Amino acid sequence: MAVGRTGSKHPVKIFANIFISFIGAGVLGLPFAFKEAGILEGIFVMATIGIISVKAMLLLIDCKYKLISEYRLPRNEKAKVETSPKKVQETDAKEDGLLSLQVAKQEFVNLITEEEVNKEEDPGHDLSYGDVGFYAIGYHGRLLVDLAIVISQTGFCCAYLIFITENLSDYMRSMKLIHWLLILLPPICFMTLLRHLGSLAMTSLMAQCSNLLAFAVVFWFDFEHFEHVEIHPKKMSIVGLPFFICIAIYCYEGAGMILSLESSLAKEVRKQFKTYFIFTMFIVTFLYISFGSAGYLSFGPQTDEIITLNLPKGDSLDFAVIVKSLLCLALFFTYPVMMFPVMKILEGYLMSNPEKHIWRGNALRVIMVLITGMVVMVIPNFATLMALVGATCCTMLAFVLPGLFHMTIFKG
Repeated sequence: MAVGRTGSKHPVKIFANIFISFIGAGVLGLPFAFKEAGILEGIFVMATIGIISVKAMLLLIDCKYKLISEYRLPRNEKAKVETSPKKVQETDAKEDGLLSLQVAKQEFVNLITEEEVNKEEDPGHDLSYGDVGFYAIGYHGRLLVDLAIVISQTGFCCAYLIFITENLSDYMRSMKLIHWLLILLPPICFMTLLRHLGSLAMTSLMAQCSNLLAFAVVFWFDFEHFEHVEIHPKKMSIVGLPFFICIAIYCYEGAGMILSLESSLAKEVRKQFKTYFIFTMFIVTFLYISFGSAGYLSFGPQTDEIITLNLPKGDSLDFAVIVKSLLCLALFFTYPVMMFPVMKILEGYLMSNPEKHIWRGNALRVIMVLITGMVVMVIPNFATLMALVGATCCTMLAFVLPGLFHMTIFKG
């Protein structure tokens, strides 16, 4: 009998699960995006992107239940198919996508309670984004999802490296980018070699706690000198609109995890997921707008691409040093978690049996880490990289593919 967690029942745990899936490093680039677009335009566009994102994500939930009701998905699909590499690629939802990432992010919440249930009574429990794509438009649907996940997650990892190196260089200007990469990449390679998310549970918990504390301190700095703020004349800018849209979409980096989030609820309260989700995303969007606008209003035309670079520097250990250290530590430990689903997908496509080819898997992991380092060397700009990832893969995962899959599954 298959055994697994019942999922979340408590409203606070459900809220926390959704919240931590959408709060990431992208928020640190929002003040600069507000500077580029203007305060009024930024507020309007961020609110609009939030509404459209929520609508698109909920389309995937509708697709899931349409598939369960009409196609009667088997409870244990993996056991009912051939085990050839091609079949595994097309049907293995449990190992190939953002479900893995959601499991890692949930560690921050799941340390509160652990419960058990028979998953055989819950058809569609492990249905992934890639599965919806496969049932909608076939093998190419899953391929599109996997490709978008690989590129976007790799882009997030590159952005983390840029953030860490920029903040470290702010205090040690004699060190160049290549020097920091030579220091950071070896331990990251080692952590990326880990094959099980359980090994990353504690680092995931530390990263989430550090993130939340650091964001709170940045907010405090913004409002601490708010009485000196002047409303800057730049209220709207058509030139900065495309850039702001890309950054805004990047911030909703948890868009691909919507099915995993919905499945994380206990079956008896799952019908309330949309209410919980809309409420939480309202708060998340409000925080995005508040953080971005407060950061821009606090520092005005001097707002940097990474808001932490604007924090005042003292002669001794101060809050600015602490917040930067916390964020660098958090992103350093989040890197292998974000790379985890990338490696699962690539191993599924490139290796027939990854468990028997450990050294090939290790080589692939090292190569991917080195690729992120090379990308950072080519595009050492946090805001630019955020915009590129947001404009391409995040847009596909958050807007294009949900609409395409929904139109196909609900055709007629």
